[in-house]
Amino acid sequence: MKNKPPGRALAALGLLLLGCASEPPTITIEVVPGHEASAFQEDPPVARIEVTATAIEGDVAVSATGVPGGALDFGEIPADKAYTFEVLGMDAGGATVVRGRSAAGIYLASLAGDALQLFAQRTGQWARPPGELAASRVGATGGTLAERYMILTGGAAGEGVDPARLDAYDLAAWVGSASSGALPRAARSLVVRGDLLLALDDDGATWTDLAAGQSAEAPLPAGLGSFAEVAGGRTVEATDGRSFVVGATRGGEPAGAPGQPSDAVLVIGADRTLSVARLRHARAGAAAVWVEGLGLVVAGGSADGAGLEVLGDGATAFLPRPFPPDASRGAGAAVIGPGEIALVGGVDDGAAAPTRRLAPGCAASCAAAEVEGAALPAAIVDVAAFALAGGRIVAVGSEAGEGGLTRSFVVDVAVGQAEELPLREPRRGATAVPAPNGTLALLGGVHPDGTPALAIETFFPE
Repeated sequence: MKNKPPGRALAALGLLLLGCASEPPTITIEVVPGHEASAFQEDPPVARIEVTATAIEGDVAVSATGVPGGALDFGEIPADKAYTFEVLGMDAGGATVVRGRSAAGIYLASLAGDALQLFAQRTGQWARPPGELAASRVGATGGTLAERYMILTGGAAGEGVDPARLDAYDLAAWVGSASSGALPRAARSLVVRGDLLLALDDDGATWTDLAAGQSAEAPLPAGLGSFAEVAGGRTVEATDGRSFVVGATRGGEPAGAPGQPSDAVLVIGADRTLSVARLRHARAGAAAVWVEGLGLVVAGGSADGAGLEVLGDGATAFLPRPFPPDASRGAGAAVIGPGEIALVGGVDDGAAAPTRRLAPGCAASCAAAEVEGAALPAAIVDVAAFALAGGRIVAVGSEAGEGGLTRSFVVDVAVGQAEELPLREPRRGATAVPAPNGTLALLGGVHPDGTPALAIETFFPE
């Protein structure tokens, strides 16, 4: 088997597929760096690679190792199983400097050709996988489908692009595509349940079954005046199968300006029934996060109400916790330990808000503790916060003001540090989506000159 040219593929891997044929077919796996052509040669360069194929049933796991540019052989593996592939690239000292992971459930026997591409990237930084979106959009809603696709819809679409259509990126084929049709409404908020999408705008909400190609209007639940009370709010997923669209998380335009306050939270049950829960105080630009064992926590966004409120597991009404009022807007919230969260970013009285940690289960004499050294270096709003191991957080948001760029940071709450993660392509209006392969992805937006940002960017933690 021939080696691949440097910069195009890290290694070619031969897999013999067990089957009925007298001569088992061979599939070539190409490990590619995407748009970052020199990723494997950067300092420190990759000296050794390891690729592991694991069946989703867990009964087959095979690995092969070798040097960059060489050919590796797994031997014979069953072709009738679905696999997830993991790529590790180590430097001369054995430290992992490159990682990659495929979508789950790849059936080798059903591949259209005799080659499978795997994307691998430098750890701890953004990188652009192969391909690009069919079109971009600013301020879109996003999600994942079928453990394989990342999607965008709504937002401000480019010329000739229906804002209600779906734009997708395929983590198995590493290409973008656009739906031939469109959702019944351009979503301001989105809930994904398998092949089902609930798209909300100010005028209503619609369930769409993508597999069946059918849509049905969702009834307005009792206690909600209209879907405009929650449309535009972030969707928070609970571990018990519920989803929450939190109207209080909405910000205003330009970024960082006061939004329309809301006390409404739309609750989507595991059985897709809709209900509503009310905060004690209407909020705008609040942060929201699910805390296991406690419930849905909504913090900030009000100069009058308690600093945070909790919708307990199984409860139908929020309970204010005795924290001082928190008028900051646009922060993101992430769980940093059992029963503890951090608020990152946002603005307070026109200035960048500090990073602070809170225990939302507190019952008396409660206060947020500022984390010295961990504040973001600029006023960043509309922050989406994603927890990493060891009390670290990836925070992605927009510079406050008109046309602010999308910026990202790694915040280490444990040691008190905030480090910027520069994007490969400066852009504004991008959407952060946790990808099914364990990375964090940025999709959409426009470059500073107004051209569409079609390449996606992914971050693979160390």
